Amino acid sequence: MTDNSYKILKYLKENNGATAVEVSEATGIQKRLVDSYFSAGIIKNGYGERNSSTTPALLVLNDAGLAYEQ
Repeated sequence: MTDNSYKILKYLKENNGATAVEVSEATGIQKRLVDSYFSAGIIKNGYGERNSSTTPALLVLNDAGLAYEQ
């Protein structure tokens, strides 16, 4: 997992169910990169998912993501 992916995961551990914009503002990572890192580093590794039932979609960690330690 990259440093930026871990930064996003760490933020979501404390604020699970945040939007990409909220994560971007809190971490200083551009919103488009938050989306990319979340897909490649978190979803791909089975640590979270996007909750598309809301607009904008919420970035949510599952139990594995909440338990992840680097």
